[in-house]
Parts: sequence; structure tokens; C-alpha cells
Amino acid sequence: MQFHSPRIEHYNWHEVKAMAEANMVVLIPASTVEQHGPHLPCDVDNVINQHICDQAAIRRPDLCTVAPLIPFGFNEHNMGFPGCLHIQEHTLIELYADVAISFTRMGFRKIIFVNSHGSNPPFLQIAARKVVNTTPAHAAVINWWALIPDVLQKHRETEVGGAAHACEVETSLYLHICPERVHMEKAVADVAPRWSDQVWVDLETCGPVTLIDDWSRVNSTGVEGDPMKSTAAKGKIWADATIDRLTRFMDDYRKYPIKPRRNFNHIPKDSGGPKA
Repeated sequence: MQFHSPRIEHYNWHEVKAMAEANMVVLIPASTVEQHGPHLPCDVDNVINQHICDQAAIRRPDLCTVAPLIPFGFNEHNMGFPGCLHIQEHTLIELYADVAISFTRMGFRKIIFVNSHGSNPPFLQIAARKVVNTTPAHAAVINWWALIPDVLQKHRETEVGGAAHACEVETSLYLHICPERVHMEKAVADVAPRWSDQVWVDLETCGPVTLIDDWSRVNSTGVEGDPMKSTAAKGKIWADATIDRLTRFMDDYRKYPIKPRRNFNHIPKDSGGPKA
């Protein structure tokens, strides 16, 4: 069967059944709507994630299909800026899990949450654990940037700690995917000072300590990095590398066997209750 679209909702139920029977991987893009400085739209995470997932499925229609984008994420710490939408943590976990479990009920056994928002991972990981605990399927969570730290390092111009949000990396990707929506004349650089040698945030690598704070207390521009060093050419390099490595992982993931569960507990036989 030829699959002409990367998105599963474009098919009828007979075609979806065929995808499940072919053991295709389901990519679930998990993103958010939030401010990205004065030069980028609030849909940055959604646009980047949709592009990566769609292109993976376009390049390998035999391997994977793309679930509808989940455009909302955890954003309470960003709500001091207009343009942010927030879903509470327990609601978000149940949303992620329900979507994934729906696919397992169709017969899919390989689920990947592809994440593009830095605050989503703990909730995605809990949801993935719930999928594995309650269904026969495998579930994985991937932050797209974590696939290419070496490629980010090779082509970036900003120092580590200077590419975290609406930065050189995200702006370059948006320039590659949808340049007409970028307003580089409004771009500003805002690199957070390294106040501790244990704390920094960066898409290439983060510090050993994760400091939880409200963004409005540490930032006034909505930018964390230097978008002035962004180019569409770098965006293409980073996008293509991400898609390539995601695809390579999916080849391995589909082949990785789902083994039977085992119980190594000692469970005594019921003796019929206490004796008189």
C-alpha cells in the first residue's frame, strides 16, 4: 500500500489498520504555544516539530506515520508573557497518555513522543511509562535537539549557554522552514549570565543542576540567546540532521523486540486463611 501523506488522520480506517499491521512507528509531536521574543511567532515549537515529524514520514513512508500535533504544553512559568497557553500537569499527562493508548488500541506497538518544548519532558515520560505499564506497546520520548548535540556544536556561533530559546538555533530553523514569518529587524540578543558553574540552559547541553524559576523573574525580552547569528542555511543543516537521526533510531526501534513480561516475586499459594 502506498501512503501518500505523512499524517495518519488523512487516511481511512482500512488504511490505518494496514499501517498497524505493518508495525509502523507512530510519531506524536508534543509542543506548545508560547512567546518567542519580538522576532518570532508564538508557534515556533509547533512549526519546528511538525516539520521534523512530517519530513521523517515523507522520507520513510514505509517506516512511520504522524499523529495530529498536540500544540499545548506546560507553561505556567511563562505566563507572565502574552501569547502563552498552559495545560496543568495532570491534565497534560492524561492527554498524552490517552492519545498514545488510542494508537495501541488500533494495534500500533511502537510509539514515540517527539518533543519540542523544554518543560514537557517530565510529563511525557510519565505518560510514556503509563503506556508501557498498561498496554503491550513500547513508548519512547525524544527531545529533537538531543539527537544532534555534535551537529549543533559544529555549526553554532554562540557559546554554550547562549542557545536556549528564540535563539540562534530556533530562529535558524524557523528561517529554514517558514522565513516569511520571521522579523529579524526586531530581533534582540539576550544571553543569560552564567551566575554558577553548575547552572546553564542550552539546546546543545544543560548544566548538571536544573534550577526551577519563573521566567518573568529572570528575563524581560522573551529571548534566551543570540538570534542575530541565525541563518536559514544552519537551520537546514540542523533540521536535516535531526530528521536523519530520528529515522535511524526508528529503524532500530521497530526491530527492537517486545519481550513478554515476567514476575520474579515469590507469591505463596493461598493457604485458605488463618487457622483456628
